[in-house]
Amino acid sequence: MKKIICFLMAFVGITLTSCEYDDTNLWNEIEDVKNRVTALEEAVKKTNNDISALQTIVEALQKMVYVTSMQTTADGYVINFSDGTTATITNGKDGANGTNAPIISVRLDDDGNYYWTLDGEWLLIDGEKIRANGIDGQNGENGENGTDAIAPQVRINDTTKEWEISTDGGNSWISTGVVAEGKDGTNGSNGSNGSNGDSIFKSVDTSNSNYVLITLIDGTELKLARYDESAPIFIIEEAPAVAEIEYGKSAEFVVTVERVADYIINTPQGWKATYVENLLTVTAPSKDLCHYDNEGTIAITVVSAEGKSAIIKLAVIAVEPEPELELPYELRVLTFEDADAMFEPYTLDYAGVDIATWSDLIDTPQYGGPLTYGDYMSAMYTWWDENNTELMHTFPDNYAYCFWGGGHAISNYWGEGFSDEDRDSHIAKYYGEDYVADNAGNDSMLGWFNLQLMTPVPAHSGDNFCVHYGYKDFFSYVENLPELSFADGEARVIDHMWVTNTNYTLNQLYNGVKSEAGNSFGGNWTGLTESAWLKIVAQGFDDIDADAYAEPISEVEFYLVQGENVVTDWQKWDLSELGEVAKVRFNFLYSDEMGGRYGFTIPGYFAYDDVAVRFDK
Repeated sequence: MKKIICFLMAFVGITLTSCEYDDTNLWNEIEDVKNRVTALEEAVKKTNNDISALQTIVEALQKMVYVTSMQTTADGYVINFSDGTTATITNGKDGANGTNAPIISVRLDDDGNYYWTLDGEWLLIDGEKIRANGIDGQNGENGENGTDAIAPQVRINDTTKEWEISTDGGNSWISTGVVAEGKDGTNGSNGSNGSNGDSIFKSVDTSNSNYVLITLIDGTELKLARYDESAPIFIIEEAPAVAEIEYGKSAEFVVTVERVADYIINTPQGWKATYVENLLTVTAPSKDLCHYDNEGTIAITVVSAEGKSAIIKLAVIAVEPEPELELPYELRVLTFEDADAMFEPYTLDYAGVDIATWSDLIDTPQYGGPLTYGDYMSAMYTWWDENNTELMHTFPDNYAYCFWGGGHAISNYWGEGFSDEDRDSHIAKYYGEDYVADNAGNDSMLGWFNLQLMTPVPAHSGDNFCVHYGYKDFFSYVENLPELSFADGEARVIDHMWVTNTNYTLNQLYNGVKSEAGNSFGGNWTGLTESAWLKIVAQGFDDIDADAYAEPISEVEFYLVQGENVVTDWQKWDLSELGEVAKVRFNFLYSDEMGGRYGFTIPGYFAYDDVAVRFDK
């Protein structure tokens, strides 16, 4: 037994001794792999940062902004520009673990824009060069962050170990065919100023007081002007990358100018460019010319009184006019302008007034005038756009043929502002200073209803427009809503009209319902809230004789108030969805807080202008 035990012990000893080995090399290889992975990750991160910095620099060049200051950091520079942007340039590092990165750079093309390059060749998308600078501005402040420009991104594929590039924000990647691992990178031994290291920047030269010279690894030089208070500034605001102008037509560009004592404008053949009072006007050549350049660059050289100069460029191209879309109909427009009046003269007998133009229908005063209030029980204020849109309107029969009962009255009254203070100045303008003085403090005489035909802006076109009054709700005595109808009874498409609020309505919306005499609607409206809304409803009918209780065939709506968003200027209201209609009625719908015990709290007015109607060709 002792012999067996001894034999086993000996065997175990032999076995244990045979399993011992040195794993130092294995761990060294693992550490080397880790270092290489880290180096690759750092290389990717640094290259993408360099690309971002390069795009900022290119944007600065294109916009002609200045270098205001530079800070030296432990591993490079921070460049500050006059438009508030910064670019960080880092030095190259020791190339012991070289990453064989592709050379990404930029190149100035003939059109005055910078485009990305890859290993000395244009970087292309679908055969098109990729612009490195945004669309905005020469010597300006727009186009920040490379508007409409693309900054490439790079990565190393985990499987193939090849450098890949993306030009769509990382959604798709294309291999460069360059393997990241295996290049020794010995030329990056010192990395000073990024020279011969792993940066796309080769050097930064700050020795010149007028500019900073940046040299890229492929030898491309970028010269950035330093800020100079004596230098001229000529900023083309919102300048496109290429200004497309129709042959023979002109385009205007707003210009900001400082410290420009003189200038010279050079244009391609056949083009014209003039600068007058902060406006640059560029005219494309006519195709009738014997010789002209279809495209080119407008170059403007500006000089300050101190002799400093700058060149601003604007790329231009002459284009064919857009073909006019042939519509199956023509648009006739009810403008309410005298020059467009084609109706036969007629007489409003109750007022003894002859109507020959649209302006003849404008009543004075606005409230209680002879045209809109001349005969409360039998008078009918009426108009007809004869021989044009054929739209017609007559005050509806609501127990009295006057504006009290609703209707559409022609107006040209307008004035800015809708506060109570504004009211007094408006009344003084139309009723006289003595009227205001004699009725001071008398709200029944100085109420906003005296200005019921007034808008806060002039007519959408010309001088005249129309004011709607009238609504139907649970309390109103109104039976017949105001309506527009085609006098000949034909059904047509009303394409659109332009609408806005009146001052009377706006005053109540913003300032709440007044309790004084003549201005009380029995409600609790105290002013605009986030939940408030007010809209016009247009109801279409296919029968001109449809009575007050007929169901409409169609409806469209337009919000005059949505929360605190209130219409105070002219807005286009598309009515085409009504389809072909013989007439249209208008009503108001409103949120609960705009109602009171007497129904609608807010004055039921809106103004409209330029009603367009479709006629078959």
